[in-house]
Amino acid sequence: MGKKRRKDDEEAEGAGVEGQEQPPPDAGGGKKAKQKVIHVQDLTDSKLEEREKELAEELRKARLTQGTLRGDPPANNRILWQRQVTYANNAVHRAEQAHQEVRREIEKRRFRR
Repeated sequence: MGKKRRKDDEEAEGAGVEGQEQPPPDAGGGKKAKQKVIHVQDLTDSKLEEREKELAEELRKARLTQGTLRGDPPANNRILWQRQVTYANNAVHRAEQAHQEVRREIEKRRFRR
């Protein structure tokens, strides 16, 4: 087994080397920071309709990208092409789900009135 290293030991070793700066923890290159989640129930009616238009446009673009990729497969590098098709399929699926969630909320609010 090896010696367990502690954070204090690593900092002491890193500080002894001159000319080598370590990036701060929030300097990127790591995991993506979580974005603030916007729940459709919390949006006003006008913001909800704006969001629906934005998502409809995003869905249209995702479907267009998917359609262009799904054309004839390339003769070489099919693995990369298939990965891109998968990414496009996932983007369309995410856009459809988000758009449908907003549409359901709009319909629910119209029904309540």
